[in-house]
Amino acid sequence: MNNFIQYIKDSFEELNTNMTWISREEAQKSTVVVAVFTIIFALAVAVIDKVFQTGLDNFFKIF
Repeated sequence: MNNFIQYIKDSFEELNTNMTWISREEAQKSTVVVAVFTIIFALAVAVIDKVFQTGLDNFFKIF
């Protein structure tokens, strides 16, 4: 158990002293970019799904 606690302490120390973090503003901009592209991708998938659904519905109406 002591090894685990030491590992957690060492991890926090490394995160605080040895890591280079991006600025808050840069993190916010990156988050917005990711959110926008996620929404665009989700809409594209929804449109493609609707096209395939319509195509398959029409195909099976033939039979």
